[in-house]
Amino acid sequence: MRVTNCLYLGFVLCNAPSAMAELETTVVVKGDKFVYEGDISDDANETLLSLYKNNGQIKTLEIKSYGGEINLGMDLGEFVYKNNLTVEVNDYCFSSCANYVFPSGKRKLISNRAVIGFHGGASSNEFDDSEFEKELASLSIQQREETLNEAANYMKDSIKREDAFYSMIGVDQRITTLGQSDDFSQFDEGGYDGWYYSISALNKLGVDNVFLIEPPVEYKPIRSDLTLFEIDADKF
Repeated sequence: MRVTNCLYLGFVLCNAPSAMAELETTVVVKGDKFVYEGDISDDANETLLSLYKNNGQIKTLEIKSYGGEINLGMDLGEFVYKNNLTVEVNDYCFSSCANYVFPSGKRKLISNRAVIGFHGGASSNEFDDSEFEKELASLSIQQREETLNEAANYMKDSIKREDAFYSMIGVDQRITTLGQSDDFSQFDEGGYDGWYYSISALNKLGVDNVFLIEPPVEYKPIRSDLTLFEIDADKF
């Protein structure tokens, strides 16, 4: 179910689709890189901060993640940006990882098979609220009202923070929502889960210093049940 203009749906953005949930997140040092694999979480972010304190000479974060709660994604993105880290993606970086972590890198290194996938952000007007609706239906009237109020406040704060975040890193905030615009409505009925950008499109949105490892690009779906469409620079 797709819903338009519903602020209370902020909670829908807490994570990538549940079907994409990963196993326990690991953050380790491997050679000259920090390697972050799994959902973005508070514990994983804290582990990275702790590792960085003892390994400040390391300036590359290799990440493989389907995303996580949007504010934790911005926390990680701010850390990357403020410490001038390079972000390297060899497999996939989806949802909050794509929205906030990838564009924050001083340099962005991507393999020829890497997928940087987007499906909305805090400023989106469309959300898949099916799971949220199920949870609401199980609550009492009072609990439902409290949950909706809490969600509305969460969304308001997240939108404000996201706006400031993109201003800080110098990236067009539309990067999180462009695929949901009318210009790409032809994909609404195709069962697509999101979209990805060509390097030229990323550059146009302000994501610079993107370097492709071993070109040319050989796009392959992240998995068989996840379908994305491409947005190129000449499409917007």
